Amino acid sequence: MRGIVSLSRALRVLSPGRGAFPVETVGRRWRGQAQASWHRPSSQGGMSSVADGSSMRGSCKIAVAQMTSVGDPDANFKTCQRLAQEAKDSGAAMLFLPENFGFLGRSPAESLAQAQPLEGPLMARYRQLAASTGLWLSLGGFQEEGPDDSHIHNTHVVLDDRGQTAAVYRKIHLFDVDVPSGPVLLESRFTAPGSQAVTCASPAGVLGLTTCYDLRFPELYQHLAFDKGADVLLVPSAFTVPTGKAHWEILLRARAIETQSYVIAAAQAGQHNEKRVSYGHSLVVDPWGTVCGRLQDGTATGIALADIDLSAADDIKARMPVGLHRRKGKERWAGS
Repeated sequence: MRGIVSLSRALRVLSPGRGAFPVETVGRRWRGQAQASWHRPSSQGGMSSVADGSSMRGSCKIAVAQMTSVGDPDANFKTCQRLAQEAKDSGAAMLFLPENFGFLGRSPAESLAQAQPLEGPLMARYRQLAASTGLWLSLGGFQEEGPDDSHIHNTHVVLDDRGQTAAVYRKIHLFDVDVPSGPVLLESRFTAPGSQAVTCASPAGVLGLTTCYDLRFPELYQHLAFDKGADVLLVPSAFTVPTGKAHWEILLRARAIETQSYVIAAAQAGQHNEKRVSYGHSLVVDPWGTVCGRLQDGTATGIALADIDLSAADDIKARMPVGLHRRKGKERWAGS
């Protein structure tokens, strides 16, 4: 409930009775735009099980996962099964899993060897997991077959509670970085970038899908929130330890504040093999920038629970209409 409490405090700060912002009609306009965007077809044919956003502006309990994936897909699936059962038993409607939830190997060659299509056996197992638990699943990045034998896609998939595909996002920004005091990682050598910004409806609201290194490019998140109507921005990740210590929480809170959106960041954590260690620290951040969900142990395997309160978030947007002011500002400086 910490997120709801922090948003309630924010609303008191912004209330007209305390001399702050008047309520603007932009809140109603924005909600109408978002609801219109929620009628999205499943890539498996037919509609996902949430088709109308009009009944979804309340509170929804979600679970964000933290895990240490290894080079054994069976072992990783057993971990995800356990986390899904914990989420179900806790009353969550949706579970968010990190990047590389299904496999994290030692080399690009191992990742290429694991590549499968969306209709392959790996996804079939997770479709069955979603259907058997009745949970929506955010699968934060798997090795999807790419455009040629030398490249995969890093693909983030959302499944509904029947195991049908609600959204597919292929990571746009690839991690080609010489990490200070860390490894040199060149994702583009074996990964082809995506080219589409993706949103979908869910019990937690309109989701904006991203993956890991995308976090450093705020214009993508502003596009998802202000232009495509996302309520909740997803950042499943496998951050390195040096970059995580320096930037992880700061960037997540910044994306939440500047877009007035929830941010859910499921993280890989700990020692995967002799070559890879991930920072961990899965977080949920509310639209006021307050961390409203995290595991007590930043590197342990487990889940953290949080409430996504869309009605309170809508009030924040109405009282401080950043989306409207952004559009007006762009009109003023465009072409300068």
